Amino acid sequence: MKKTLFISDYFLNDLLGGAELTTQAIMTDGMQRGFEILPVHAVKVTKQIIDKVKEDFHIVVCNFKSLSDDVKLYMCKNTSYSIIEYDYKICDYRSFELHEAEEGIPCDCETRMSGKINSAFYGYAEKVWFMSEKQKNMILQKVLGLKEENCEVLNSVFSAGDLRFIYSIKDNEKNEKYLILDSKSPVKPNTQCVEYAKSNDLEYELISNLPYHELLIKMSTSKGLIFMPVASDTCPRLVMEAKMLGCDLALNEYVQHKDEEWFVTQDSCYEHMDSRGDAFWSYYEQ
Repeated sequence: MKKTLFISDYFLNDLLGGAELTTQAIMTDGMQRGFEILPVHAVKVTKQIIDKVKEDFHIVVCNFKSLSDDVKLYMCKNTSYSIIEYDYKICDYRSFELHEAEEGIPCDCETRMSGKINSAFYGYAEKVWFMSEKQKNMILQKVLGLKEENCEVLNSVFSAGDLRFIYSIKDNEKNEKYLILDSKSPVKPNTQCVEYAKSNDLEYELISNLPYHELLIKMSTSKGLIFMPVASDTCPRLVMEAKMLGCDLALNEYVQHKDEEWFVTQDSCYEHMDSRGDAFWSYYEQ
């Protein structure tokens, strides 16, 4: 049995977020393929833990903000690992745009000690998985030690069960409402979305804190989704869910996957999402 240790700041039982849903979908798919999966919170990982598992486990690092710098540097030279990059952890703000908004200068975190350590952490990885082509290219420009041949765009990953559920409700009859995420996130504020709806005379509804399948049902009966982040959003699941559910989409340039070929139609989006688990695990099954 192949063994994989997943390191992340949070898992799905800690936080219902897009990264956590993707991580859980990947781990579930791995278990179904016969992999032994061991999740560990990043804050708890020590050099001693790495030494105990490095001979038997491949390590997959997801969000790693709470992983200590000492452990990152130790992993660079002492074990084989991969990274799933959900945002921009080369930047202290995890966003180049938020960095510039806060400090008044373009992101230069790669020149700081934190950025140099993270650059090394990316560079020594056996594989770095990205959420979108634009995200991959932006990070490659910052992390000069990262080789493009070690990089691959994965996009978000959905569980087989969630995809079946989406497919079962994708043809629901729709009303005239556009949904807007009622978010207080600095990357995804609702202000621009509400302004867009009002200026285009669109009927809209703010949504927040819905249980996951209830959210999917809500989208399946709504005409569209307005989603306009103010900083790069690598591959927002909400947008893909809306696409697979046949919603009209009002997006801006910060939705980084929106121009990728697989996202053109509802069917191509669904087919692509259905292939993502295999795209990930087939690499480690070789």
